[in-house]
Amino acid sequence: MSPELLRPSARRRPDLIPAFVRAVGAARASAAAAGRDADLAVFDADGTLWVNDVADDFTQWMIAQGRIDGARWPTYMRIYRDDPPTGCRYLLSFFAGMTLAQLQASVDDYWSIHPRDWIEEVLQALYHLADAGLSIWVVSGTPTDFLLPLQRILPVDQVVGMDFALDSRGQITGEHAGISCAGTGKAEKLELLAGERPIRFCCGNGSLDGPMMELAQVAWSVYPNPAFTEHSRQRGWPILPRPADFVEEEKFLLED
Repeated sequence: MSPELLRPSARRRPDLIPAFVRAVGAARASAAAAGRDADLAVFDADGTLWVNDVADDFTQWMIAQGRIDGARWPTYMRIYRDDPPTGCRYLLSFFAGMTLAQLQASVDDYWSIHPRDWIEEVLQALYHLADAGLSIWVVSGTPTDFLLPLQRILPVDQVVGMDFALDSRGQITGEHAGISCAGTGKAEKLELLAGERPIRFCCGNGSLDGPMMELAQVAWSVYPNPAFTEHSRQRGWPILPRPADFVEEEKFLLED
């Protein structure tokens, strides 16, 4: 039996919904009345839905628990510093030799004891757009399997991330399968899987999210660093600024 997962509050806070998010929800209501399929609302995960970084936090927890070998952690951080998409792919190598069932059991253990530091404004936007009838997708450079619990604690219809390649015995090889879901690969994978469905809304927090945010009719920049703040302003995207007590995750400090 899977452990009980830690959930965010499901309480709705209409006072936190920006006007542009309300407009997206209202447009979906009109589309639904016309009988059109659900439009997509897309959310990045780490740094956007929450401040913490699940990819790193879960991997370090697995190392601390002795479930995987952490000798190459400094190598991973150097690779991520120099080339974040390559770093996202390299992280998969820590889990080589596990089966997806073994990994998922550990993922559930992690999500049952480690709370997320949710960004409340984004969480409320997700609830609002789900209630309005949009299909909620989470698209991330984090491995898909790390984020699957989201479908059990939030109204998330699809999780799109970095996928593990498996060998003939069903064990993780340490390589990625399919499109590398980081940077421009996020946009490529989202566009492929979305097909003809319109991407009405997308929010992200940094340069790795920029290409997929370009696909949306409405994009929202969440807690961006100074460089991505300027990029967002140039694109005309609304910005949720960082609070005064904001502390950047080490991983995101490495990004431009």
